[in-house]
Amino acid sequence: MPRTNGVGRVGGVRLSAPKTGQLLTTTAFALLVLFVFAVPLENALVLPGIGTFGRLVGLAAFAVGIFAVIEKGHLRSPLPVHLVMLAFVIWVSLTYFWSVSPDDTVEQILSYTQFLAMVWLIWEFAPLPRHRVNLMQAYLAGTGISAIGALLHVGAAAEVTRNSTFNMNPNDIGLRLALSVPMALYLAASEKQDFRVWLYRLHMVLAVCALLMTGSRGALIALVGSLFMIPLTFRKWTFRQKALMAVVVVAAVMTAIAMVPASTWQRMGTTGTEISQGTMDARTVIWRAGIDVFLEHPFFGIGGGAFPVAIERNVVIAWVAHNSFLSILVELGIVGFGIFVGLLLMLIYAAIRLPVLGRSLWLVMLLTWALGASGMTWENTKPTWLLFGLLAADTAAVQVAAARKYFPARAFRSAAPTRAANSPAHSRMLRELHVKMRKAGLEKPTGLGRP
Repeated sequence: MPRTNGVGRVGGVRLSAPKTGQLLTTTAFALLVLFVFAVPLENALVLPGIGTFGRLVGLAAFAVGIFAVIEKGHLRSPLPVHLVMLAFVIWVSLTYFWSVSPDDTVEQILSYTQFLAMVWLIWEFAPLPRHRVNLMQAYLAGTGISAIGALLHVGAAAEVTRNSTFNMNPNDIGLRLALSVPMALYLAASEKQDFRVWLYRLHMVLAVCALLMTGSRGALIALVGSLFMIPLTFRKWTFRQKALMAVVVVAAVMTAIAMVPASTWQRMGTTGTEISQGTMDARTVIWRAGIDVFLEHPFFGIGGGAFPVAIERNVVIAWVAHNSFLSILVELGIVGFGIFVGLLLMLIYAAIRLPVLGRSLWLVMLLTWALGASGMTWENTKPTWLLFGLLAADTAAVQVAAARKYFPARAFRSAAPTRAANSPAHSRMLRELHVKMRKAGLEKPTGLGRP
C-alpha cells in the first residue's frame, strides 16, 4: 500500500490518515481482510479448543494492529460516533452489576469488546476508499462461498422446507446474503474493469437464489429493502448498465425458479399472512413476554444477554428476542436503548451527507439491516458492527477529502508569511474559503487564522 500523509478536521476532531507501507501495517490490514472474508462463514471452520476460524484471525489482526500502532507511533483520533459506540459497550458492561444472568452478561461484554476492536481496526487500517473496497470485496467473496454452499444442498432442500450450510442458522445466512446485494450493486456501478463487474453481477444472482433456498421470510423482507439500491441509483446508470441489469434480473428469476424447491416457495408465500394474522413462528409470544419483563425493569434493564433467562418462566423455553430493538430495550433498559438509537441516528445523518452513490449504499444497507434485525437478534453479531465500522470510516473519509479540496495541505506548509499573504486579495480568498468550509460543515484547518 502506498504511503499516505493527510490531515483534516471533521467536527473539531483531527483526522490523520495513517502512514502505510510498513510491514506490520500491511500485515494487520491483510489479516483484517481475511477476517471480513470469514464473517459470512461464521461456523464454516471451527478449531477445537480455539473457536471459529474468524475469531482466530480477528485476534491475530488485533494483536498485529497493536504492534503496528506502536511502530507508527500514533493513533487516529476517534470520531464522535466511535465514542458513542464505546459508551454503548460501557453501558453493557455496567449492567453486569444488576444482571439476572451474570454469566450471559459476561459473554455479551466479551462479544461487544471484540466488535469494538473490529471497528477500531477498520478505522485505523482502512483510511482510504480503496481499503474499504477491499473489505467489501472480501465480504462478497465470503458470502459468495456461502451462497454456493447453500445451492449445492439442492437435493436435501427438495425434501425439507429450510436449507442452511456451514452449520449456520438459515435466517443468519439469509440476512448476510441480503446485505451483500447492495455492496455488489455499488461495486458494479463504480468498478472500471468489466471482468469484476460481471463477477459482482454473478454474485447478485447467486446471493438471491441462495437466500431463497434458506426459506427465511425475514431475510426475504430484508432482500426487498436491499433492492431499493436500484431505484435510488438508477438515474446515474448508463443505458448499457440498465440493459445489463435487466439481464441480471431475468437470470436471477429464471435460476431461482429452476433451483428453489416448491416447498420453499410455499413457505415464502406465507410471509404476508404470518405478519398480518400469524405468530411469525411464535415470535409474537416471545415479544409479549419481553415487553412484560421490560415493564418490570424499564430504565436499567435486566443485563446484557439475559433476555432468554428472563422470559423462560413465561414461555418455558429460553428463546432469544428475535428482534434486536426489543432485545436491547429489555436487556439494557431505556438508557442503553437510547444510546443505541443515538448511534443509529448519527450513522444515518453521516450517510445522508455523502454523494449519491455512497449515500444510497449506506442508507440501503442500514434499511436492510433494520428490516432483518426486526425479526432476528442481530445487535451482537459481526455483520452488524462491520456495517457500523465501514460506514463510520467511509463518511469521515469523504469529509476529509472535502477539506483537502478547499484547503490543499501545501498551502499551509510555508514557514513564514509572505507579502502576498498579507494582501487584500489573499484575505478575500481566505474569507471565501472559510465560507465554503462552513457550508460543508467542516472546521478550519489548524494554523488558519481569521482574516
